Amino acid sequence: MMRVGTWINTVLACVAWLFAATPLHAADSVILAADYWCPHTCDPDSGRSGYMIELAQEAFAASGIKTIYQMRPWATAMTDIRAGLVDGVVGVLANEAPDLPHNHMALGRQSNAFLVAADDGFILRGLDSLAGKRIATVKDYSYSPAIDSWLAAHAEQVQAQPGNRAAEHNLEHLLVGKVDVVVDDEAVLRDTVIRLGLNGKLRNAGRQAGGTLHIAFSATRPNGKELAAILDAGIARLRESGRLAEILAAYGLSDWQ
Repeated sequence: MMRVGTWINTVLACVAWLFAATPLHAADSVILAADYWCPHTCDPDSGRSGYMIELAQEAFAASGIKTIYQMRPWATAMTDIRAGLVDGVVGVLANEAPDLPHNHMALGRQSNAFLVAADDGFILRGLDSLAGKRIATVKDYSYSPAIDSWLAAHAEQVQAQPGNRAAEHNLEHLLVGKVDVVVDDEAVLRDTVIRLGLNGKLRNAGRQAGGTLHIAFSATRPNGKELAAILDAGIARLRESGRLAEILAAYGLSDWQ
């Protein structure tokens, strides 16, 4: 008997072939926006765009669609997609931006880490253990329904950092004592700590699950739902061919599925 997962991948692969055989005539390019959230989405001028951008580029290229990747602060990206200035925003959680169409096949999975100074003995024992802590977040980020709800209920403790390199600024504030805890995606924090040479100065005090990562598409620009379907089919094909694993391996990551 064919397993359900295998059957779904087979169907999606067939859909991918159909889209590849019948290009989306209304769009020969797709504009994707994201902030600096490496290794998920990186600065293309650094020589690597981020594994989610690479997955999207190859998925769309199979249907003859060119990907144009533009970096901007997250809050700006979310404003721009609702204004119809871009086709998609990369790195949204499944429950994030419910007013926008999302693709269904995940491009990654988020795991949230709570970093403190190396000499801070704090250990995360549930979100309520953060009571009284000054917490650095990124403006307009979503971490998980549970974390988002807790942060909203304790807004007086939260310092939301805007900008395109918010993780860097938050870690700098942690090192000089402006905040007590930095919460962000664990892979992003690891990449930032290594890049800034902060090993040994910070410590992971605990983790909280996030969710799967997707691309939200414009509800006002044409072809949003069609682009989401093409992307889903392309991701299924990349996984089946082994190419998805190759792209992830280049970033020191493995398939989350």
